[in-house]
Amino acid sequence: MKLSIEIAVDSIIDTLRGLRWSEYAPFFWILAAQWFFLAMSTQLHTTWGMSIVAPIARLAGGSENLHYPTFYGYLSILLGWVESFLYVVPGAFLIPLMLLRYYARTDRALSLGAGAASRLAGAFIPTLLAGLAGVGCIWGWQRFASPGIMAAWRQWMSEPMGGTLGWLAVTLGGYGILTMLVYVPVAAVQARTNPLRAIGYGIRFGLRSWPVTLVFSVIYGAPAVLVQFLLERQGVLVVSRLRPEFIAVLLGVYALATSVATYLTYGTAARLYRVARGEK
Repeated sequence: MKLSIEIAVDSIIDTLRGLRWSEYAPFFWILAAQWFFLAMSTQLHTTWGMSIVAPIARLAGGSENLHYPTFYGYLSILLGWVESFLYVVPGAFLIPLMLLRYYARTDRALSLGAGAASRLAGAFIPTLLAGLAGVGCIWGWQRFASPGIMAAWRQWMSEPMGGTLGWLAVTLGGYGILTMLVYVPVAAVQARTNPLRAIGYGIRFGLRSWPVTLVFSVIYGAPAVLVQFLLERQGVLVVSRLRPEFIAVLLGVYALATSVATYLTYGTAARLYRVARGEK
C-alpha cells in the first residue's frame, strides 16, 4: 500500500488513543534507571553516591569534573552516555518487547504468547546493531557536521538567533538520522524474518517513509527538545544563578519527555509499517 498523509495521521491518532501502560512499561524501566542515576548524582558527598557515579564519569572521560558545582554543568553530557547505553543495550531487548506487546492487540496468537519468545530473541541483534549505528552516526554528526552548521548559521544571522537556529538545525539533523533506523526493530519482530532481512527491510522502509516519520518523531519529541535547549543553551546560567541541583531536575524531566516520545514514535512506526504493507 502506498504511504499517504492520511495513513500517517491515522497511525498517529491510533497511537495516541491507544496508550497502554503494559506497552510503555519497557521504556519506563529505562527511565527508572536514568532517574536512579540522576538521584545518585545529587549524592556525590556520600560514599554510595560517588561509587555509582564516579566510575561512569571516568569511563566517559570526565572524572575531573566531579567537583561541586561544576559537575552539574557536565551532568547532561554524562547522562547522554548513560542514555545511549540504556537505549542501545537493554533497549535491544526492551524495544522489541514493547513492539510485540503493541502487536498483541490484534494478533491473538501473539497475545497468548505463541512465538513471542523466538521473535523477541530474533529481534535482539538487529535492534542492537541499529542502536549502535544510530549512536555512531549521531556522534559523527555532532563531531564533524555540527561545528560547520553552527558557524554557517552564525554567519547568516547575528546572535542569539544564529546560534539558536544552528542548534535547532543540528538537533533536527540528529532526528533525521535516527528516523532512518527506527523501523529496524519493527521489521525484526515480524513473523517469518531473520536478522539480515529485518535490517534490510527496516532501513528500506525507513528511507521510504522518512519525511512522514521525521514529522511525527519531531512532534512527539518537541517537549524533550525544549528542555534540551534550556539545558544546552542556558545550562551555565542555571548553574551560576540558581541551585546547581536544579540541572538534575531538568534532566529528569528531559528523560521523561524522551521516554514518552520514544514510546509514541515506535508505536506509530509499528502501526504505519503494518498498514503500509496492507496488514491490520
